Amino acid sequence: MLSQTLLDPLQAKSVQFAYCHDRPLQCVATRYTLEACDPEGFTFIFASGISLCQDTWLPVIKQLFRLSSESFRVHSAWVVERPNHGEAALLNAAALKEHYSVQFPSLQYASAIHAFLTSNILSASERKNLVGAGHSGGGGSLIQAVQYGLRDGHAIPLKSLFLVEAPIVGPEVWPYLALMYDGVKRSNARRTSSWPSKQVAMKWFQTHTPWKSFSPDVLCIVEDTYFMPDPGRPGFITTKTTVEQETACFVDNGTQLLAGPFLRTILDQLPTHTIEGTLQDIWPPAVYDLIAVNRAEARDQLASIAFVNDVGHYLPVVKPHQVATRIFEMLRPPLVPSKL
Repeated sequence: MLSQTLLDPLQAKSVQFAYCHDRPLQCVATRYTLEACDPEGFTFIFASGISLCQDTWLPVIKQLFRLSSESFRVHSAWVVERPNHGEAALLNAAALKEHYSVQFPSLQYASAIHAFLTSNILSASERKNLVGAGHSGGGGSLIQAVQYGLRDGHAIPLKSLFLVEAPIVGPEVWPYLALMYDGVKRSNARRTSSWPSKQVAMKWFQTHTPWKSFSPDVLCIVEDTYFMPDPGRPGFITTKTTVEQETACFVDNGTQLLAGPFLRTILDQLPTHTIEGTLQDIWPPAVYDLIAVNRAEARDQLASIAFVNDVGHYLPVVKPHQVATRIFEMLRPPLVPSKL
């Protein structure tokens, strides 16, 4: 649980809820707000990329509240945890070990977000100005949660959608990602996952990619929330999100790539903004080429396209303030020049 020191001046409350994609699992969503919140302001729902637990969105969320003003008001921010990450992973530990040790498709996350959106957890005032933001695969899961809602007869619940380093691609990239995932499996199989103390663990994180590029605020959150006693090594600690489960997310089945083509069918109904880093540091070159082609084809339908310099795929945890600023700039009303 995040310490109040890191949370200040916000308040946080987590709720546990059930969902079912192929079998019943538990999920966790956390609400961040100020004691005196504005019920007429925006409410955000955030979805995380693989390996990033929900609290790593906090620097973005805090900056959004700091930017709150008469023309840009924030009511609350929710983050839905990946069901095999963080506190949710502890709730589902037995089922994850028995049924999902090899593969945990992104549709699981989409199903959890769909269950959250169609539950009574959000208040009526929060639903009025609901904005979605997803990083990487979290963006795809958020899109597919919207698709599930339409399938079940619900209206699109979001007023706007922000895709942060969540490329609009389709099945055409699958051959390249499949090769990349093989590399991820080999790399993760060699990864250190147990340490004698938090100090030693954080020294490891701060010297390994991608964590070594994370902002100091995010690294403080990692130190505060990521670890638990290692059940297999008394006196040691490990991460709540196991390396096995991170790998199971990467070893997807291709269904996550249907999010992009679906999104392009509703761009006229859902104002969608993209925020990308300028560094090409995670996908194979051919995937970046396809991202550029798809971006160009969808340019006229997208509400905005923004780039942040000198950062790559882990944009929201490397430059969180810049991400919040881009969201703020797109949601606040345009300034009207005064008449002389």
